[in-house]
Amino acid sequence: MFIAILEDDPVCLNQLTSLLHTASEKSSQDWQVDEGKTDWQIDEYQNAKDFIRGIKRKTYNLVLLDWMLPDMNGPEILHWMDEYFQSPPPVIMVTNRDTEQDVVEALKAGAEDFVSKPFRPDELVARVLTTLRRHHVSGRHRNESFTQGNITVSPKEEIISIGGEAVKLTHQEYRLALLLLRNLNHPLSRSYLYETVWGQEESPMSRTLDVHIYRLRRKLGLNAVNGWKLSSVYRYGYRLKRLDEEEQEVGEEV
Repeated sequence: MFIAILEDDPVCLNQLTSLLHTASEKSSQDWQVDEGKTDWQIDEYQNAKDFIRGIKRKTYNLVLLDWMLPDMNGPEILHWMDEYFQSPPPVIMVTNRDTEQDVVEALKAGAEDFVSKPFRPDELVARVLTTLRRHHVSGRHRNESFTQGNITVSPKEEIISIGGEAVKLTHQEYRLALLLLRNLNHPLSRSYLYETVWGQEESPMSRTLDVHIYRLRRKLGLNAVNGWKLSSVYRYGYRLKRLDEEEQEVGEEV
């Protein structure tokens, strides 16, 4: 799990980070990603400028957002995320604001949940876990088979099949395909893919990800004819999308 905290108060920022690290240790089995890292990576930001720079190049599974910041306020950041991303990550507002009007404004702007300060630690962790479970596959379900379009995935056996026939994939190809298929229509950053699939940061000169994407397109038939679009997102990463019938017909004509 990759979580961003945007909070300008150093004391509160440290408290939130410590809470999430503790929650990560207790919940590692629920959030293990197919033999990948079990810890949560938590990035701290104290102003909107640094946060926007960070979220443009990283994929976050959750954002904890303060309302009052030096350069923007929480609702403004929520509106920016909604404009910038096709599918923004879920956001929990953690703020001193606590009126009904504040809650309504935050939720209308796109917040998933709202927690007032001073927050109760156990309640905050519970809300974080609940939000993550709503949006992501937890450890209890990560081994269940599922089907997307003409592709069936059996995580327990690490097998991906098309038309009932298993496709021969390397371990890393399988892990990358699984991540893309579990996040249909969601752009995933290069840094997120490298850290989740390979467990390391991207080297500036590395073409490993691009080579694996090429192989998956070929091996899994991720093209318009088969109802798929695996495309690069400029200066960000990749997105796998299912095409509707009209888009698929256009692909067949090309």
